Amino acid sequence: MLAPYFLGGAARGRAVVVGGNAGDGDGGFVDQPVVTTTASGNTTVKGKVKPGSFGKFVYPLAVIAAGRQYTFRYTPHFAQLAQQGKLAMVGFGLKNGNDFHIVGLRGDGSTGVHKYKVNGTPPNGWNAQTGHTTSDGGAAANGTQAGPNYIRLVVSADGATYTFQTSPDGSTWTDEYTAATPSPFSNVSGVATFGIALWFNNADAGPFSIDIDQFADAVAPVTDPSFSSVKMLLGFNGTDAATTTADESSAAHGSPTFAGNAQLDTAQFKFGASSLLLDGSGDYVQFPDSADWFFGTGQFTIEGWFRFNAVSGTPCFIGQMGGSDTWMVYLNGTSVLYRDGNANFSGNFSVGWTPSTNTWYHIAVDRDVSNVMRVYIDGAMRSKVTFNINQPDTADPLTIGTRYGGASSYDFNGWVDEVRITKGAARYGSDAGFTVPTAAFPRS
Repeated sequence: MLAPYFLGGAARGRAVVVGGNAGDGDGGFVDQPVVTTTASGNTTVKGKVKPGSFGKFVYPLAVIAAGRQYTFRYTPHFAQLAQQGKLAMVGFGLKNGNDFHIVGLRGDGSTGVHKYKVNGTPPNGWNAQTGHTTSDGGAAANGTQAGPNYIRLVVSADGATYTFQTSPDGSTWTDEYTAATPSPFSNVSGVATFGIALWFNNADAGPFSIDIDQFADAVAPVTDPSFSSVKMLLGFNGTDAATTTADESSAAHGSPTFAGNAQLDTAQFKFGASSLLLDGSGDYVQFPDSADWFFGTGQFTIEGWFRFNAVSGTPCFIGQMGGSDTWMVYLNGTSVLYRDGNANFSGNFSVGWTPSTNTWYHIAVDRDVSNVMRVYIDGAMRSKVTFNINQPDTADPLTIGTRYGGASSYDFNGWVDEVRITKGAARYGSDAGFTVPTAAFPRS
């Protein structure tokens, strides 16, 4: 059964075409394929392919948009076609005039299916029978010619690329194409018609039908392409005054030790429902040392959200600072610095920064492949320096909210949220800075 969106419960501002003869064919059919939708929501496309024709057909489902994902299940009935649909393709179609792009599953000539793309633009566009650009991606991870098959199109946040996925059951999904460009379109904003697409081989003359259900149009989940490099991820979500949290990275470092009066606070948070509260007097959270935080000469990014309740001393945001083979990120006067135990620094700000209390700040430090280290506050680069230091390994614990073994002047007084360490990638690496995150970091 099709989702309520398909039945008429569409989100505001989106168009759905339901009913007979609502699709767009290329003339490769004896008659225009007919689309019928029953009261229960099941939809069937029926038609007859002309002999010698590469018939193409798109039935509109929704207005395609950036940051959305589209899913449906289909069951083909191709037994009456001359080749039983052994080279027929079912997928998602994007079209505007004679420009088109189709991605989906195509028969491999036997009993299996391949992931496949076909696109065209005049003079080899929609109304042409030949000259299209095709791409056979090889055997698909899921799907059969008999079906039922589950397919999904996930559009990137900027609308410039997509991910095509298949599933054996509608629950677990496998990427077939990632970061694919919807050529000839540079962006999905240029697409006028989007929906279920059919493409038939020129030897596949005869009648056919296909059943479609379980269509869904939803917000695409945000994923992190560098998630495997994330070695610490703390959202500090939990009940008020709780003294436990857990690393949410794939490294899964478990739960830290809460020291002093360190606790979760539901009264303040940047994202989620709580943050870490530190009172500036012996409060911190601490993880045992891990090789995951040994950066050597490699790239890395350390970042988090911090809110001062009071500004005093030289508060340490995060680090493993206990001796000569260590590091930390801290506030020293009007500069946020990265330093190691041998007093190698990231460089002072050319213009001083004085944080205000009760304001959330995104603070980040990264070192890129050229050994350029940059410090950013709220996305603006505040300092940079060539930092080609081989950061030694240390056995000191990772501490948030103070300097390990340091004086009380290093205690941070305020709130902490969304701390992330990425090893092997300089996420920002730009003098121009970046747009600060507007949501919690992805968890996958």
